[in-house]
Amino acid sequence: MLFRSARLLIARQSGSSGRLRPLVRKRAYIRLAEGFEREGKRIIGADASARVLEVIQGFSNLIADFNVRRVYGVATGIIRDAINRDQFLDHLYEQTNIRIGLISGEREALLSGKGALSALNIKGSPSLVFDLGGGSTEFFYYDGGKVDAKSVPLGAAGLTKEFIRSHPPDETELDSVSQETDQRLKNAHIGRAREHVVIGTGGSVTTLASMLYGIPSDDITPERVNGLTLTLPQVATCFEKMRNMNVEQRMKLPGLDPERANVIVAGALVVVRIMKYLGAFELIVSMSDLLEGLLIED
Repeated sequence: MLFRSARLLIARQSGSSGRLRPLVRKRAYIRLAEGFEREGKRIIGADASARVLEVIQGFSNLIADFNVRRVYGVATGIIRDAINRDQFLDHLYEQTNIRIGLISGEREALLSGKGALSALNIKGSPSLVFDLGGGSTEFFYYDGGKVDAKSVPLGAAGLTKEFIRSHPPDETELDSVSQETDQRLKNAHIGRAREHVVIGTGGSVTTLASMLYGIPSDDITPERVNGLTLTLPQVATCFEKMRNMNVEQRMKLPGLDPERANVIVAGALVVVRIMKYLGAFELIVSMSDLLEGLLIED
């Protein structure tokens, strides 16, 4: 369960290698943060709760159709901050019989990192995985068996809501996003990439990849996206193009899911700032992340 979307992965372990073979992937936008801070209270509202329940019931039907033996559900992002999170998750369980557990940002970073490295078959090399979501960004460092995981309150949707009031955004708004991103990375003591292979995952990163490589938004899959590379100049050029567009113009861009049109400018800018902060000229794209990490740890 994410800031903007809920996702489902049904997979089967194949052969003696134990590698995962995906059978079904689903994503649904749930706009969980809509009205979240109404009246100063961080509450998941009734409308958002109803949208989530409808989606999870649909997932439950698919799970039954495929005779899934083991189900793992996790809640991340905005649900961690909701004061009614326990009631919300209990309600979902009562209605769907799917138990969704809340995980910490560090746990999310660990699972996302493991999922990405496994899918890309990266073993042994010092690696840094960042997972840019709607409300937070997780960082996972791997170096010779030593791991470190951190979560930073830095997300495309959150920064859009906090700083961007106009579309196209003005210079002051974009400067605020850049400065806030840099400051939060500094406050979290995020380390530089140095000799690490840098891997990016999350909706903004995969959207940028689909736009730059001409992949239709309805054809974005790990099989198409995993392993593609993005350079800092490519991402910066894409950002410069979109910053002068309104939402309706962005929605027509090839490879851009219309549901992301209102947050992709902030998302692209955050990717630029993260890469500059890390000292990374290039990143490897992974659409595989938390869901794969959950199954790997089984």
